[in-house]
Parts: sequence; structure tokens; C-alpha cells
Amino acid sequence: MSNNNTTTTSSSLWNRYLLGALALAATVAVFWFFGDIVCYILVAGVLAIMCQPLVSKVASLRVGKVKVPRWAAALVGVVAMWLVIVAFFVLFIPLISGKVSDLVNLDYQSMLASLKEPMTEVGAFLSKYFNIDVSEASLTAMLTDWVRKIFNIGALNNIVSSVFSVAGSVAVAAVSISFIAFYFMKEEGLFLKILLAVAPAKYADNVTRAVDKITQMLSRYFLGVLCQSMVMMLIIASVLMCFGFRPQDAFFVGVIEGVFNIIPYVGPWVGFVLSGLAGMTFVAPGSMSVGVVLLVIAGTVLLAQFVDNYFVSPKIFSRQMNAHPLEIFIVTLVAGSCSGVLGMLIAIPAYTVVRILAKEFLYNLRLVRQLTAKMD
Repeated sequence: MSNNNTTTTSSSLWNRYLLGALALAATVAVFWFFGDIVCYILVAGVLAIMCQPLVSKVASLRVGKVKVPRWAAALVGVVAMWLVIVAFFVLFIPLISGKVSDLVNLDYQSMLASLKEPMTEVGAFLSKYFNIDVSEASLTAMLTDWVRKIFNIGALNNIVSSVFSVAGSVAVAAVSISFIAFYFMKEEGLFLKILLAVAPAKYADNVTRAVDKITQMLSRYFLGVLCQSMVMMLIIASVLMCFGFRPQDAFFVGVIEGVFNIIPYVGPWVGFVLSGLAGMTFVAPGSMSVGVVLLVIAGTVLLAQFVDNYFVSPKIFSRQMNAHPLEIFIVTLVAGSCSGVLGMLIAIPAYTVVRILAKEFLYNLRLVRQLTAKMD
């Protein structure tokens, strides 16, 4: 009798593994073939979650004796969402486009001439302490060639053309996300109902717990990332303005660092390089030299990174997401290799979703238990 029970238990366990593997394969296939649509749904879901308190508040109001209908509250949520997005673009897009124009029209010869003295000092330092015979002329030639490759006007024009070429796709995405988000706000729990309709009845509790946990963790994550970006932007902008930078220049560097700092570990280095390149456009006649500007930007970014790494980032990525830093680093690199910058941006929330689903449906696997041991 015991052998029969053991056989039945083993068979049930293998059936569960098989079901989990099939579900994982189906999920991967859906993401692979319908990635854009899945992204629209996920982004709409996240925005709906963020707007839900406002929608609930509006829906509880009364106009005279008539209660505000849920569809009207959802419409207010969508409008508020787009007002915030439009306000962001109105504030920062002119700033960014102005700096791109400055880069195109930058006098590289004057900029390189201002670096002649620092290059001489660098050559002397290398020759004295490392016995490397490097002349000022060769260093200047190397720097000139590097700058010309980076600031190739044709390449900049290609970038602008690419931006216009994807404008149609962005418009489609905006309409699609707005439409989906409206119905997610209008019918609270709609996404969960859709999942429960396609999931086997015996897994209803698992699906419900997974959705609740995903909602909670992603809401906490995106709120934390928003606060992190704002803190980085304000620190960098404030310090640079104390050094005499114009407000528009200081906030431009702050925006670059704030946006790229969303990408764990790798993003700050990308933002650091871009900030340095942008700093070359800040040099005006009679003001600081290029070398001093780059040094001030480097020091400011390092200070902001110190504050972020020791006070802000650990609370968001390691503690809030309950994942080991090495996990996050590897996942970020893999996502970047597969999907570039976009993949790196969504790597952490996507990995969080995978871990929660694995804990609910594949917890019998030892690897899953180890990876999800710190999750609540």
C-alpha cells in the first residue's frame, strides 16, 4: 500500500514539474513572439497600479447626489498619467535637444587646444613615474581622433533620423498602453480575472498570491527607483550649480545620471561617460577650461554615487527586491546582452516576476528554494 502511495506522490510531483516546465516554455514563447504586446500590457499594468489610489479617491467622490462613475475616475487617472509624462518631456526635451545641437556645433579645435597643457602634464607624469615616453603631440593626436569618432556629425544625424523613424511605433505604443491602462483602472482586478480564467482551477490560490506579491513588489520597486533618480538628479544639479554651472547645464548632467542610474551597477558608468562628453559643451570663453569642467563633473558624480551606493541603492535593489547583489548584476548583464539598454532597464522587475512565479509553482526544486529563500 505504501508503495502505491509513494508511486502516486512521485507521479503527482513529476506532473507538477511537467506542468511548470510547459508553463515556463509557453511564457517564453509568448514573450518571444508577442514581446511588444506583452510589454504594453505590463507597462499598462504598472501605470494602472501607480494611478489606482487616485482612481479610487475620485471614484469615492460625489457630484451633488450622483457618485462619480468608475469609468470617469479611470479616465481622470489616464489623463493625470499623461499630464505627468508630458510635463516631463516639456521640461527636459528642449534641454536635451539644445545640448545635442551644441554638440553638433562644438568647436573641437578650441576644445582640444584648451587640453594642450593638461596633455603635457599627463605625458610628463607617465614619463617620470612609469618610464613611458609619450609626447604631448601623440596624446593630442590620439584624443583628436577619439573625439572625431565620437562626435561624428553623420552619426549624430543618423541618430536623429532614427528617432523620427520610431515616432510611429511610439505613437502606437502610447495609444495601446493608454487603452489597456484605462480598462485596468476601470475594472479593478481585471488582470487577475484574466489569469484566473486561463489557469487551472486548482492553481487559483497560487495565481492570486503571485499577482498580489508581484503588484506589491513592483509598486515598491518603481516608487523606490523614482525616488532614487530624483535624489541623484538633485544632488548632482545642486553641487554643479555651487561650482558656477548654469542651471540648465547642471540639470542636464543630473538628468543623464538620474536616468542611467536606474540600471544597476552598469548604468552609472554609462551616465558618467555621457556626462563627461556633455560637459565639453559647457565651456564658454573666459570660463573654466575643459579639464576643470570634466574634473568638477567627475567629482560631483562620484559624490552622488557614494550617497547612492551606501544610502539609497541598497534599500531598493538588495533589500526591497530581496535578491543577492550578484544575482542582480548577472541578470542585468544577461538582459543587456539580449536586449541592450531596454533589457537592462526592465531586467530587475522582470527577474522579480520570474522569482515570484517560480516560488509559487516550482518551489519543490532546490534551486528555486535557494533563490527565493529571502522572499517574504
